Amino acid sequence: MDVTTNRHSAPAQRIAPASKHRWLGIALIALGLGLIANSLLGPFVADAIRYPLSESVLNQTTGLEAVSLLLVAPLCILAGVLAIRGRAVAPLVAFGPAAYSAYMFLQYVVGPEYRYYPRVLPMHLALFTLGGGIAVAAWSAIDSEQLPRMTRRSERRHGVLLLVLGAFIVSRYLPALFAGRDDPLPAEFRADVSMYWSIFLLDLGVVVPATIAAALALIRGTDWGRKALFVVFGWFALVPLSVAAMAIVMVAKDDPNASAGQAIVLTVVALLFAALAVRLYRPMVFGRELHEISPSTSPAVGNSGGARLVLGSGVEHLAEDHLEDAPVAVVVNFGRHVDPNRGRERDL
Repeated sequence: MDVTTNRHSAPAQRIAPASKHRWLGIALIALGLGLIANSLLGPFVADAIRYPLSESVLNQTTGLEAVSLLLVAPLCILAGVLAIRGRAVAPLVAFGPAAYSAYMFLQYVVGPEYRYYPRVLPMHLALFTLGGGIAVAAWSAIDSEQLPRMTRRSERRHGVLLLVLGAFIVSRYLPALFAGRDDPLPAEFRADVSMYWSIFLLDLGVVVPATIAAALALIRGTDWGRKALFVVFGWFALVPLSVAAMAIVMVAKDDPNASAGQAIVLTVVALLFAALAVRLYRPMVFGRELHEISPSTSPAVGNSGGARLVLGSGVEHLAEDHLEDAPVAVVVNFGRHVDPNRGRERDL
């Protein structure tokens, strides 16, 4: 846990003006409603959209749309409301579901190998474009100064963790990378080769390089490293859950290509990724202003002003430091404690 002291800082949960990212909030709500509509019309609910896909990939699509409807769409709407209300955490919450949408709807457009122009194509194209645009806008809107501080050791640890996540994705493609020239594709994708290669391209051409770049930025201590850490974890919190849901649906429907062992492994890994993301995001999402200390209520502050305490990690007890200079903002983050009087920090 970090305890960071910042002079003359504003509450970490507000951005000013509140209308600055109102358009981003509206776009996020539109994306959430689009995900809901697509999931309700797809094989998970109404099965009104007929995809020219094999049984295995249709089962995977059912699991994907369950996660989109029950988790990703509500996150989009939540992030949209936060953005409209002017919360600084809104772009952080927005990036994960937006990047998820762009990642998935590229597969919706390319994967089915349409021999005709489907009626659903405009909606899928719009959701892909909206997701990608929101992800770019969210990245630009994230204020690195409002993110929790990290010690250099913590940055390096998180950088190594990101390298492990990237290695995990690569490991799933080792058979393809080292396969012989005439070796077949995985059984569930042999009838849907475009779907397989679109996922292959996204994972190894986009996700893995972005994860490695974020890891190196953290290890080197660059300014944008913490920002990259949050957005990469935002993606890892959602996509692996959808992959686990795909495997679970395949097992539940007795898919010929299902594997109960693989479903268990993917579920455990997805829950681990989600837990790590929750731990990382919790101080920003659930941080709240505790109270303001005025000169009349705290003799330690003196007559020069007040001190604002902002909780960002759920910790209920702070070290009892005397606040000699005011106004002083004490912000609780992950990994270190900075004493405002002694000017030193230590890992907790």
